[in-house]
Amino acid sequence: MGVVMNNKKLVPELRFAGFIDDWNEFRLDELAKIERGRFSPRPRNNPIYYGGSIPFVQTGDVVHSSGIVDTYSQTLNEKGLEVSKIFPKGTILITIAAYIGYAGILSEDMACPDSLIGIKCKKETLNTFLNILFHLHQPRMDYLAVAAAQKNINIEFLKPYKLIVPTLKEQQKIANFLTAIDQRITLLKQKKAALEQYKKGLMQKIFSQEIWFVDDEGNDFPDWEEKRLSDICNLQMGTSPKSSAYNNENNGLPLIQGNADIINRQTAPRIFTSEITKECFPNDLILSVRAPVGEISKSFHHACIGRGVSAISAKKGTTIEFIFQYLLWFEPRWKSISQGSTFESVNSKDILGLGLLVPSKKVQQKIADCLSAIDQSISQLTNQINQTAQFKKGLLQRMFV
Repeated sequence: MGVVMNNKKLVPELRFAGFIDDWNEFRLDELAKIERGRFSPRPRNNPIYYGGSIPFVQTGDVVHSSGIVDTYSQTLNEKGLEVSKIFPKGTILITIAAYIGYAGILSEDMACPDSLIGIKCKKETLNTFLNILFHLHQPRMDYLAVAAAQKNINIEFLKPYKLIVPTLKEQQKIANFLTAIDQRITLLKQKKAALEQYKKGLMQKIFSQEIWFVDDEGNDFPDWEEKRLSDICNLQMGTSPKSSAYNNENNGLPLIQGNADIINRQTAPRIFTSEITKECFPNDLILSVRAPVGEISKSFHHACIGRGVSAISAKKGTTIEFIFQYLLWFEPRWKSISQGSTFESVNSKDILGLGLLVPSKKVQQKIADCLSAIDQSISQLTNQINQTAQFKKGLLQRMFV
């Protein structure tokens, strides 16, 4: 098991059947032609060069590309092209300043500035395989980068950079396999995004009553009633315990205090407190009351709540899942209610005074069931994405030298 390096043999732990040749170490300039992008004018933002039809890729486009550069932040006109450089489709772009070593393959011909370097593979090197290698080497490149005013590398850094590669045939096998995994992840993300967008539109129609629910006999339910949140819910505003009460796991409760605990809502917070101030219970709702205001989740724990959050529970006759879905829909609107120019927040009066239209409990349940089913499907897709990404990560650790 592991990498065998005796007698200069370089062999990964995990290989496809039929491949027995050693991997070999090469300088990058033996594997590819290395050229720097170009954009010579200063200042860079002179509008006379921009606004044409020529894609002009930037560092951020590569950093956020997930390996394929198919979007671009700006375009150049013919005048701009005269002072820049076009790299053809299939070129690997690599970032060399601030963000070091991020790489992506161009999906079409694009102009590139001098903050990017183009890597054009030679005959026995496959661009998709080399792009994967750059992904694996990005942390090392960043570590080795020269730190001046900001970190950077250059062509002189990249030319002698050592990489270990197999034969072209094995490169192709590995790249095809990992590309298929990436395509599955992309498809799952697209499905998730489409489902999230569908839910967003459905919520808008439900809560604006464009969609009307009827009973099993096809009869209308009673009209929705205008109420305040205080009419249908109880509210606890969080209070931070004394610092001396923290980290007492033996006698304490977990402490939920801020947006990170809301976003990671199924993970019990690691900070414990022996001083029980304000509490929440499973199935309560946790609402962030300090910037960013309005993030909402369900509580999965009996816990204390800190100053940055509040706990909402339902009064009799109200379905807590309906309130959860309503507040998810309402989240972008908190900005119109929150106070403070530099640090937004809402108080208990703001929250309890929130006006909303409320249907009968049977309709509340129908709405809750409908939207919760979509949430469950989104959650399943999220789990599949995470599991597939973790599977790929494990492979990457074993399939390369």
